[in-house]
Amino acid sequence: MLLRHVVVVENEPLMRDLIGKTLETAGFRVTTAANAADAKRVHQAIDPDAMVIDIELGPGPDGFDLASALMADSPELAIVFLTNLPDPRLAGKSTKHIPKNAAYLRKSNLVDASELVAALNAVLKSEDSSAFRHDLDSQRPLAKLSAKQLEVLKLISEGFSNQQIADSRQTSVRAVEGMVSRIFEALDIDVQDEGNSRVDAVKKYFLATRPGE
Repeated sequence: MLLRHVVVVENEPLMRDLIGKTLETAGFRVTTAANAADAKRVHQAIDPDAMVIDIELGPGPDGFDLASALMADSPELAIVFLTNLPDPRLAGKSTKHIPKNAAYLRKSNLVDASELVAALNAVLKSEDSSAFRHDLDSQRPLAKLSAKQLEVLKLISEGFSNQQIADSRQTSVRAVEGMVSRIFEALDIDVQDEGNSRVDAVKKYFLATRPGE
């Protein structure tokens, strides 16, 4: 039987090894890559049937950039994004960056390995992948926030003050204060104590983007 060849692109060694062994057990031939540059070299060398790609790949291109570059030459390539991020906006992207029939799975949402295998089989057959699009779940973390609010929340998580956020976004401090208040309200955080509110907001951000850490 001819095995389907899958490349796993994941910068965390233990996770990369776990995903690879899981797919091998499920009957796939697997090659792994640690970053976008490695993945491009592997893709050119073996012309795989599918890629399982983490979005956060460290310095350099992210998973969306990698998928876009590869599919420019191989539009039939099947893609499964496997990530910590609830949706593409946390990477500064949008759903438009997810190719048609691709899957988007959040690592912390996987009940077991069977969902990853099912998603991979679906995209390999170009079937409807809507059942494997965790980014479209209305109950996903931070779903209530707009793209702009997510950007500001990210800056808050990096320790930016309102003045620094205003400078970064080339807007007024007053505008930032209003944005921050709306973020707190959307996250059901008490807006009366801004110091504690910022801490609570950062906790929610890290729980959403770095589950288990």
